[in-house]
Amino acid sequence: MRTTDILWTKPSELSFYCALGIPIIMSPVIGSQEKFNRKWLREIKAGIKQDNPEYTDQWLYDLLNRGTLAECAWDGFLKARKLGTYKILEVLESGSLQKETSPVFR
Repeated sequence: MRTTDILWTKPSELSFYCALGIPIIMSPVIGSQEKFNRKWLREIKAGIKQDNPEYTDQWLYDLLNRGTLAECAWDGFLKARKLGTYKILEVLESGSLQKETSPVFR
């Protein structure tokens, strides 16, 4: 994943990789959970709906050149939750969760 620039996927569990600063291009959803993931990606502005796949060679470069994918990456990094495993351990060990203001430690 460390060499990935863009994820083009249905809004499945891979949606949460937006927290790493990877923009998500969303293909059509299949199930209800993917609808919720799509809604969440749109709300935090970390994902963008795919355009016609037949013309990817045109619209993908437009998204890159306009900075749209860079904005998605930045918004995902700032707004999506990270360190979930550590936060669960924190709750189990201390019984509470400390609120983080830094987007790196959210």
